[in-house]
Amino acid sequence: VQTCALPIYQFVPSDHVTLPVGVLKDGTNYRGMSLDEMCGIDDHLVASKSGDNGSKASSLVICRCVQEVDGLLQRKQNPEKMFDRELARQMTQPDRDFLLTRIFMLSGRNDTVMAGECARCGRIKEKSIRLSDLPVTQWPEGKPREIPFELQVGVESIVKGKPTFFKKGFFRFPTGKDQELTGKMENPAEIFDSLFAACGRFEGLDSLDTSMISRMKRRDRDVITDIMKYGLPGFKQWEDIVCDCGNLVEIRVDLASFFGGQRRRKKK
Repeated sequence: VQTCALPIYQFVPSDHVTLPVGVLKDGTNYRGMSLDEMCGIDDHLVASKSGDNGSKASSLVICRCVQEVDGLLQRKQNPEKMFDRELARQMTQPDRDFLLTRIFMLSGRNDTVMAGECARCGRIKEKSIRLSDLPVTQWPEGKPREIPFELQVGVESIVKGKPTFFKKGFFRFPTGKDQELTGKMENPAEIFDSLFAACGRFEGLDSLDTSMISRMKRRDRDVITDIMKYGLPGFKQWEDIVCDCGNLVEIRVDLASFFGGQRRRKKK
């Protein structure tokens, strides 16, 4: 696989970061965090959990590497001590993904790849990037942590004995808890259904379940997929590139590779 080479330059990481969304506690939002570089302890955590559930492994790494939350949690006296795992499980996906990149960068590593498989020819397409070059979108303070949407067909539910379609709703930011629930799943459709059932809501509809979501039309599923990929704050993870066969390929930052994850590659 060919990748575009990047010139060598000096990179100085920071151990203090500002979260794109923030940790909400008792009506107050906390965005500042101090981090510690990964060590062998974290490698053992990843090795023991990543095969079972990569999202749980990420939660453990965050709880160990986060050393202080400005105004909320004092700096650890023992850097190896774990914060309560609920901290990482309550954090939003944009914040968790952002933290994983910054923890990775503390090791002095800034270069990684965006990768994706072409649905037409099966090639793995890659693009070399610098994490520090990726734009990070900050979510406005006090704004509800959800994205409004309107579907073309909508989800169907029986109301007073009649089929009714609901189109307008909101998709809240997934949390670490949501990610852990889908962490073992390999089927993209199953992940989509479970995540949307947990994070989606429709105006006028009391509840939403996976059976309703699985019957959604493709065009409506695409609307929600675009929100999941491109609508959330944080750093830009997805990009479209053209494959040699002419097909458009979605590539993304490979977060698993930060912690020793392996990808199956196909030669050009």
